[in-house]
Amino acid sequence: MLHERLVVLLKKLGLSQRQFANRINLDPGYFSRIIQGKTMPSKRILLLIENIYNVNMKWLETGEGEIFKNKNMTHKKAEILKIIDTLEKDQVNAVSSFLKYLQEEKNKNE
Repeated sequence: MLHERLVVLLKKLGLSQRQFANRINLDPGYFSRIIQGKTMPSKRILLLIENIYNVNMKWLETGEGEIFKNKNMTHKKAEILKIIDTLEKDQVNAVSSFLKYLQEEKNKNE
């Protein structure tokens, strides 16, 4: 069931329900009801989970296939998300600016 797969995903990412919900701008109480199987998430929420957490939609919807789209990135991405979730808003903005700078430098060198 979908809510059981979400519990597995939380464990794989090492995130609390609140951290996970906040990252996708979802009310933690509403997400708690999803985790408990009391309500089903909308397609929009599933797409957010897919895109933000790099989750394979087929696995999310059916349990078939790999959990993550890119298995090599999963552990690093989870570590980075955990760190970002502990930062203040201005620190997150600084990290975002730095990542954009790195991306621009990479694009210049290609």
